[in-house]
Amino acid sequence: MKQLANITIVGGGTAGWMTAAYLSKKTDWNITLIQSQDIPIIGVGESTLPSIYDFINECGLTEQDLFDDCDAVRKYTIKHKNWHGDSWYHHFCFEESEHDEQMHWMKNYELPTKKWRHAYHIDANKFGIMLRDKVALPNGVKLINKTLDTIDDIDADLIINCAGFNKLFPKTNMIKSSLKNNCAVVAPSYDTELKYYTETTAMSAGWMWNIYLQNRIGNGYVFNKNYQTIEDAKQEFIDTCPYKLELDNLRVIEWTGQYSETPYQGNILNIGLSAGFLEPLEAQAIWLIQYQVEMLVRLYKKQKIYNTQWRKVVKHIEKFLELHYTATNKDTPYWKNKVKEVKIKKTPFAIFDEYSYRCLANGYALPYRSAH
Repeated sequence: MKQLANITIVGGGTAGWMTAAYLSKKTDWNITLIQSQDIPIIGVGESTLPSIYDFINECGLTEQDLFDDCDAVRKYTIKHKNWHGDSWYHHFCFEESEHDEQMHWMKNYELPTKKWRHAYHIDANKFGIMLRDKVALPNGVKLINKTLDTIDDIDADLIINCAGFNKLFPKTNMIKSSLKNNCAVVAPSYDTELKYYTETTAMSAGWMWNIYLQNRIGNGYVFNKNYQTIEDAKQEFIDTCPYKLELDNLRVIEWTGQYSETPYQGNILNIGLSAGFLEPLEAQAIWLIQYQVEMLVRLYKKQKIYNTQWRKVVKHIEKFLELHYTATNKDTPYWKNKVKEVKIKKTPFAIFDEYSYRCLANGYALPYRSAH
């Protein structure tokens, strides 16, 4: 690949270090990462998809690195509680030929009895630090700690915006998402319980997650502020979470569900939250970073193809997430309106089974599979 004079990444969070690490291993580009203390690190994305194994393998790392450095725990499935009757599981599959077996497990609310593909729960902040210290910096990435007031002084062939919700970069043709959740209250707990799956629980105006790491449990309540105030959401979160929350560390994160129609324009590429955010459901945030970085290596300077592929994938995921909200019999105003918002012709569970298998079990149509 032809060497570039200069690549500058702005932002030292998960997206920034995933981008720097992967590019440092897969290209000959000269890479600089600018990290500013004025740009907060969100660090909530703690659940992944099976394709994360391919990413760490390409970076020269192993599963043991995740266990040692990121408090990682294997994730074998997702358990959805109280969305539609009792609990049901959303598994990762082996191959498309096992579709019938996958559907049996889902429809009968069973855990599989054989070994199947897995992902990981990780500490997102520690994941970024691991990629920085074990991959990016040893492979020549230059780190600059400074506060940026403008990007006008950056002299680079390509500037990659990994600064999240920061307003340093102009927004690029943002499309408002059909998903309406716009806030989350988040707090850890330090209970000793360990589960090898992500849990989501339907709440009055959204849903709660529990993600199990080696040394803590990540918890959060995603909701819509049009149906519940932040204070009421905090109280429901505290009352409903099965674990003792560390309230001193409780945070409120607000966002607008949207994504860029053209994240790659001129010499600027937006990756991660800067390219858009739908909501946390189904662990697609870290996967989208991976997808964007891998696509950059293939499609550098092919902006039209890059942007077209990006829109296709995000719309695919958006529809997939919408379908979750049809699989419910809850009768609060939030859930009643959610079901009305999603226009489907089949019964909710029929289309959800079919769509979820194709999307999640196969890594959102990634062109490769994990071999482990």
